[in-house]
Amino acid sequence: MLAPGERLFRQGEHGDCAYIIESGAVEILHEEGGREDVLALLGVQDIFGEMALFGEHTRSAGARAAAATSLTVVTHDYLTERLHAADPMLRHLLRTLNSRCRELLNGESGSEGLAAEIDDADRALAHARVHAEQDLTLALEREELELYLQPIVRLRDGHIAGYEALVRWNHPQRGMVPPGEFIPLAEESALINRIGLWIIDGACAALARLNALRRDPSLFMSINLSGRQLNDPQVLPALDRALARHAVEAGQLKLEITESLLLQRVDDGLPLLEACRARGMRVSLDDFGTGYSSLSYLHRLPVDSLKLDRSFVLQLDANEAGRRIVAAVIRLAHELDMDVVAEGIETTQHIDALRELGADLGQGYYFGRPAPLQAAAEILRKSL
Repeated sequence: MLAPGERLFRQGEHGDCAYIIESGAVEILHEEGGREDVLALLGVQDIFGEMALFGEHTRSAGARAAAATSLTVVTHDYLTERLHAADPMLRHLLRTLNSRCRELLNGESGSEGLAAEIDDADRALAHARVHAEQDLTLALEREELELYLQPIVRLRDGHIAGYEALVRWNHPQRGMVPPGEFIPLAEESALINRIGLWIIDGACAALARLNALRRDPSLFMSINLSGRQLNDPQVLPALDRALARHAVEAGQLKLEITESLLLQRVDDGLPLLEACRARGMRVSLDDFGTGYSSLSYLHRLPVDSLKLDRSFVLQLDANEAGRRIVAAVIRLAHELDMDVVAEGIETTQHIDALRELGADLGQGYYFGRPAPLQAAAEILRKSL
């Protein structure tokens, strides 16, 4: 607590923290030639002293309490920790803005001070991020994205039950860009919404073509939804349009959302998923068992299917405890009228074990890698 008139720091002093005013008021002072001018009077929830958190940590102005004042301290270490976890573009912008503010306050010109403030690594990362986002935006416009399909097989008889729709980026110079490189980039920006709408229409178009080969209303297409799409008002109309445009039954679509994303954003996700189920679409909880414990949520989530993460399948080979866990999850899902899809199947031993434990569907390289529609259609035709 500061008493009225008590000085917190002087202009030019070293400082490594900022302050938030909880109660009272603070005067910000410009000091020159023994004279003090009040630049601003700050009140509750205002922040001051932030300029010292970057660069050389010197105070660009002084501060004293104008009344009895209580403060919350924001340390340099706290800010550094948050910045390291932030997007490199945000870090780059904050450092640049801070440096330019210092130049204005100190009457400096040129870029020497700026260059000293900006971290070269962050600058490079920020520029790379901007270029990558621009490149991905152009990929949408130039139709460089391609839809790939991976088969999902009925374990009891080995027949293809459906497919998962996956997006691939065929870059004109780089070739196939790994999904792990561009999907996170898209999810951190608004691009995932545009890509998601593109996948919805493409997946329904692909399903219509597969329907022409095999007239089977149980054949389904799984479409992944990102966290951003859960509260995107365009998603539900896009699903309705795609179903009507390609004459696909709603019951043939299965929407996949990862366990961790859904439980983080239950309030955002439930209205969309419940509306989709009301239309006849199904919902699958992807990567089950890798995030939060969902057992207390399962009975109230609008979910028709559990997708066991591949780590569970690998446990079948490791030890008996892993096998018992998989068996328990399958029993629980069936008790809740859900089917179970096992991911990451690579061997006949996996298939035998999962059949014995009662898993319904399987997906993995054993049955087929993701492939373009033409190749997937040819495999389905031959299976007939």
